[in-house]
Amino acid sequence: MPYYTSVHKLDSGVPLGGIGAGKVEIFPDGTLANFTHQNNWGNPLGPTGGPNHVDARVGHHFAIWVSGRAEGAEPVARLLQTADIAGLPRVREIEYAGEYPFAKLNYIDPALPVEVLLEAFSPVVPGNLRVSAMPVAIFVFTLTNSDTASAVDAAIMATARNTVSAWNVGRYNQAVSQGDVRGVLFFADSPLPTDTAHGTVCLATPAWAGEASYHDAWNLKTLDPFNLSLQNVNLAPWDSFSVTGNLISKEWGSLPVSPIVQGEGIELGGAIAVRTMLKPGEAKSIPFVLAWHMPNSHFGHVYENDYADAVQVAQAALGELDSLYEGAGRWEACLAHGQKGVDASSADDVREGEHPEACKNGGSCRGLPAWLDDAMRNNLYVLSSGSWRDREGRFALFEASRTCQLMNTVDVLYYASIPVSWCYPKLQESTITLVANAQRNDGYIPHDLGRGRIDYPSDGTTAPPRWKDLCPKFVLMVYRDVLWWGGEKLLRRLYDSVKRAMLWAIGSDRNGDHLPDNEGADQTFDNWSFQGANSYTSSIYLAALLACERMADAMGDHAFSRELQTEFILGQQSFEKQLWNGKYYRVVASEQKRTMEHEACTTGQLNGQWYAHLLDLGYILPPERVVSAVRAMLEMNGSVSRFGAVNAVLPDGSVDRTNSHSGNIWPGATYALASLAIYEGMVDEGLGLVRKVWANITCNAKSPWDQPDVIDSVTGKYGFGDHYMRNMVVWAPAFALSKHDPGVRRALEALKSSCS
Repeated sequence: MPYYTSVHKLDSGVPLGGIGAGKVEIFPDGTLANFTHQNNWGNPLGPTGGPNHVDARVGHHFAIWVSGRAEGAEPVARLLQTADIAGLPRVREIEYAGEYPFAKLNYIDPALPVEVLLEAFSPVVPGNLRVSAMPVAIFVFTLTNSDTASAVDAAIMATARNTVSAWNVGRYNQAVSQGDVRGVLFFADSPLPTDTAHGTVCLATPAWAGEASYHDAWNLKTLDPFNLSLQNVNLAPWDSFSVTGNLISKEWGSLPVSPIVQGEGIELGGAIAVRTMLKPGEAKSIPFVLAWHMPNSHFGHVYENDYADAVQVAQAALGELDSLYEGAGRWEACLAHGQKGVDASSADDVREGEHPEACKNGGSCRGLPAWLDDAMRNNLYVLSSGSWRDREGRFALFEASRTCQLMNTVDVLYYASIPVSWCYPKLQESTITLVANAQRNDGYIPHDLGRGRIDYPSDGTTAPPRWKDLCPKFVLMVYRDVLWWGGEKLLRRLYDSVKRAMLWAIGSDRNGDHLPDNEGADQTFDNWSFQGANSYTSSIYLAALLACERMADAMGDHAFSRELQTEFILGQQSFEKQLWNGKYYRVVASEQKRTMEHEACTTGQLNGQWYAHLLDLGYILPPERVVSAVRAMLEMNGSVSRFGAVNAVLPDGSVDRTNSHSGNIWPGATYALASLAIYEGMVDEGLGLVRKVWANITCNAKSPWDQPDVIDSVTGKYGFGDHYMRNMVVWAPAFALSKHDPGVRRALEALKSSCS
């Protein structure tokens, strides 16, 4: 699993929050930041700092207090983070392991007489859409008394800042005791109808955890009202907690409501603490939740159907704590079925040029390597950081939640939806139905459903011209969903859309060569222009013809099936004639004067063959030429950078740097190529390519929970995109491995069964 310590300065942390509900990230230094729980996906609350700005980390803290029971024993108190908070004592070091939906923190300080571990997690449970949509971050602290002779008293404090509403004026706090919940609820008075940050937030713990106390409200600001930072903050509860392990109030009967804030010089904080006794050698768990309820957005959230406010969310999460923990852990339990006798080292240990030990010596690597398991689970982070699920249950993914807020972008969804379709069929059913419903009258499948909305589709970032890869990709996604879970029922519902999309794709052949004619940057590489038949688009088109032919036969539409069969034969012949260069399939068959760039070897030239293998459609091109092209891609594209496969390499071995896409690495494109290599029996080479990308993400860039679409092929640094959904296609190599190894197949089937 990605492993860091508090010394590492990361730009991302494991996101904590339900599917479509927003999130908060927890970092290796113990801080919380990048909040998007208030309908602010495009503008996370982070460590902005500076005059007139508020560092979002301020006010969101955990702390520990421990005291021996011997007479005269001095208590020890530490903030559970290594970042300096107004000079208060803090732990020396934190060991951090990220394995979405879990983050595990081990707090190290020689002055503490207890061991302190935190398991923070998102309620993302395979097969359970209700709890997976919970708007909550869950924190479970485990304290272990390492002294086998003496008992100790110990306490954990959790604090939070009231961020409800767009303005601090009007906010107020209230201590709450409802059922088994003890905590502080954050409100704001008289919100504007347009205030998407309005709602409620609740910091809570269960009554059974121990002796609970609270500090319902205080001003986090100091005498300097224009500067609220980690170094300039008033953490008032510390004065009581560091001495006694308790906060100022223990009574949970008549609960106070703080005065409503009337001036900008006040930033409200709230805190709760739980104190308990640990016998010699005893371990106890103390849970906290940070729950939210933010309904004030145009489309709302599906969680509003289950909860009226954040207190109800906290009650549900704490009431189902054990099942949520077990359920979130099911990702590991299921995928572990596929790990048998393989290298178990994490991606962090990879160095340049290394392959997993079990993958050396003649393709002996079988099973699901532990590092690939880590990559698969951690790339699901997008479910918490970049998804929507509205009041009606409609599901959509951001292409990139900050930099490109287009929803359900079809050319990228084609990659990203593979694990969604396998693990959450109901979500994928919503997704593919929304795309089908957005179809234009002439059959064209639009590029996306809208920018920050799902009701106003767009033809594409560079349209006109309209994109040529969207309709074939839609056809392939529908066939995949029919094959994996939807069956005849889904096919009957979507067949008309599929047929019209396929007819539009056939009609995009303008010159009569039976292949789509690209007219510029009109495909997923939207900084890269092509004229005529492009191998990426055309290979996907050939695979879609085969998929559509099968669907037409299943629907009894035999005339259309025969038409598709003929079109496939002619298109295949044209593809071979125009694009085969004796070693691989060139990037484009241009009608203009051919240049070196037209002869480039690209990672996407047989993308359609990868998808055809995924869906058992057979070969779209002669098998021996597919093998030759895959070997060329591995030798050329896969060798010129230590960070992944470069999108285009010229015949002389140099990188095609005519545009930002051709000369760089797309992790998603590399994963697709690696999967194709594995299908073709080049298991070691394919896995080595995947691991090279994952090692760069975890070891070099050190940002596995905020990945881009583009990686610089020279430095390995991140380029365009954030929280980019395409990279979830790292699941594809596991599907390719399953064709060779029954253990991996069992693991995937176990997960699918768990999700059903």
